[in-house]
Amino acid sequence: MEDNNEDKKEDNINENNEIEISQNMSPEDKTLVEYGYITKINGELFNPEEVSILIGDPMTREITQVINFLCESYPLEAISYCIQRCYYNTFSKTSLLDKIMKYLLTKYPEGELIINNLLFAYKDNHLTAKITNVNQFNSANDDGERQLTKLVFYDPSKEGVEVKKLNYNEIFIEIDDIYIKDKDDDKDDYKNIDDNNIISLDENEDQANFLCDKHHLYKRFCRRHNNIYVFNFVGFEKIKILKKKKKSKKNSEEINYDTSCAVFYCEQKGCNSKYRYNFASNRFLEISPHSTCLHNIKENPPFYYKQNIDLLNEKKHITDIQLVRIGK
Repeated sequence: MEDNNEDKKEDNINENNEIEISQNMSPEDKTLVEYGYITKINGELFNPEEVSILIGDPMTREITQVINFLCESYPLEAISYCIQRCYYNTFSKTSLLDKIMKYLLTKYPEGELIINNLLFAYKDNHLTAKITNVNQFNSANDDGERQLTKLVFYDPSKEGVEVKKLNYNEIFIEIDDIYIKDKDDDKDDYKNIDDNNIISLDENEDQANFLCDKHHLYKRFCRRHNNIYVFNFVGFEKIKILKKKKKSKKNSEEINYDTSCAVFYCEQKGCNSKYRYNFASNRFLEISPHSTCLHNIKENPPFYYKQNIDLLNEKKHITDIQLVRIGK
């Protein structure tokens, strides 16, 4: 009986010692004792089982990380069409999506298959097939070299961290002709608008190269100062461009040339706002301001109106959605 009591006393002493040691332990030491390793990101301690790890070679890891970000930030239709255009080297200068995709395809020209496979995986809801947790990663790499991806997040408010903000961030989404009814097109409303230039529906070369074969401009949805405007594409017009070309530090010469811009009018009845889209600069410029009349979304609009308006309201980083109709 005495031996049993002595054993119990010793157990209690050991337990109390463990509790006291545990209380005096730092969070890092506790995690190290419990899991055998610690996970620290940007100086902050994490439960290792809560940390996801990208596996694979450096190219696969970076592409997976970037595509995962794009899929969370942009509609899949916009990403897919962006890739189509990027294969033709037609990148929008005012689209963050285009800039990121250009970065990937320029850095990893051999990564096209990985990008496409990741998009299919996201569509099938298993994009995270290449992402695992620490325990799975360790067991899968016991005999091999362990390769990890370091994720660095920059705080733009800190000194020395500069971020160039895009005033406008456009995306392009395909819409098939079968989803467009004749009454959706309001081009007849603009037939009697006086304009110094003749508006033509003949496509210019820049647009054909930018949008890919058998693709045509359609409506544009824009968010400006918390207002959402819908514009109708009505045709093209030629404008004169005056550009100065430097011949030397002191001398320059003026170059005049014609270019064809896409013309848009605000869809709101009674508003005479006119905009131009220049494919060389990718700028959607106001030519005539909006009228002071109320701008309401028309009654019983097609379903794609709600889709695009909801998208602009939900994704504040997207300012412009250009619908591109797929012709025959």
